[in-house]
Amino acid sequence: MISQESQDLVIDVGNSRMKLGLFAGGRLLAHTHADRAEMSAVAGFLGGIQPARIAIGSTAAHDDDFLRDLRSVAPLTVITGDSPSPLGSLYTTRATLGVDRLANAVGAARLHPGRPVLAIDLGTCITYDLVDGQAVYRGGIIAPGLHMRAKAMHAFSARLPLVDPPLDPPFLGTDTASSLIAGVHHGVAMELKGVIGQLGRQYPGLAVVLTGGDAPRAARALKSGIFAHPVLTLVGLHALLHHDPDIGPAVRH
Repeated sequence: MISQESQDLVIDVGNSRMKLGLFAGGRLLAHTHADRAEMSAVAGFLGGIQPARIAIGSTAAHDDDFLRDLRSVAPLTVITGDSPSPLGSLYTTRATLGVDRLANAVGAARLHPGRPVLAIDLGTCITYDLVDGQAVYRGGIIAPGLHMRAKAMHAFSARLPLVDPPLDPPFLGTDTASSLIAGVHHGVAMELKGVIGQLGRQYPGLAVVLTGGDAPRAARALKSGIFAHPVLTLVGLHALLHHDPDIGPAVRH
């Protein structure tokens, strides 16, 4: 039986919700999500468990009151895109690197050690982050997410409606709404296939890990044996908390 003293609470605060994970012995024991970063959600998830450490990474502005409340529970580590990492890095502006992108890269490298790996996070934006076979973060791509594309066409035009694409729409629309749906859904699918294909040619043996709210949709659209990992960011944040040396050399470029 794992003692409570060895458990770590990891929190990922994104643009739309908060994810929480409880780790022990390098293993994820439980996870959940909440609509807002509030202590009531944290307390409900812990259910009386007293974690040894807490790590938090946030793509939103930090709430000082929330951080103070977390510190009252256990020692707190705030992880950023500039935190010490087991990966080498070619990124030239580490202070502006989103913590979710760093965590995804570290988490993907942890899942596929010794292989080039592409982490794709399909959320508000779509981010692509590449780690090579020598555990060096090569950089990435940031593109509009599926719902951002739909909202942009609605917001920046006079007559185009706001659409919510279903999982498997026809390739060609037969009216304005279905044409918008086709453009959003299949545009994202073609982008994914193009990026994966281009990087796969540059890095033979490339592994691909999908995460984020639209990851299941993307995995279905790709139909190539690529699967979604819903808690990749939590896995990466936990690895950053411990700065796991088994992922690769802790070097700087």
